[in-house]
Amino acid sequence: MPGTEQTAWKTFLAVLVCGVLALVATGAASATELYIPAIKATSGQTVDVPIMIDEVDNLAGLKVVMKYDDKILTFKKGVKTKHSDALMHIINDKNPGTLIVVMAGARGIKGKDFPILNLSFETKGGLKENHVTTIEISEIEMMSDKLKDIACQVKTNPLVISPEPPAAKSQEVNQGSQPAK
Repeated sequence: MPGTEQTAWKTFLAVLVCGVLALVATGAASATELYIPAIKATSGQTVDVPIMIDEVDNLAGLKVVMKYDDKILTFKKGVKTKHSDALMHIINDKNPGTLIVVMAGARGIKGKDFPILNLSFETKGGLKENHVTTIEISEIEMMSDKLKDIACQVKTNPLVISPEPPAAKSQEVNQGSQPAK
């Protein structure tokens, strides 16, 4: 029966290795996440869109390519946050509908669930009904201050643009002639 015990031992080790690999893969899957939260905006107004990051440690470099519908959104500006102030940044917005964001610093930043950048867009005015769009993250590269790649999951949520509220109608006051006293 020594062959049976050896086979059982090998099977046990194989299951154990698979279990450890599954745990490592699950841990990596729940690691760093870059996301854009769900946002509501009004037609014709400016909307701030935070680019959020969760569970990051020693982030020293970031390149993000984002696509958006330039028929209803016009990019205005991008501003770093207090969490990303140690990183320099450049936003290439030369092609409407595409933003390329590059951020880098000598020392990495870390934290949980914080905005790394706030983007401002002007929404198209005169919309008569709700429009649902997304700012898609089409490419992402992240690097630690040790020059190691940081694996990252991406999640985007909808941006809902509501019609402009109806303008307040001015009340007309009848100014009939007053009887003389």
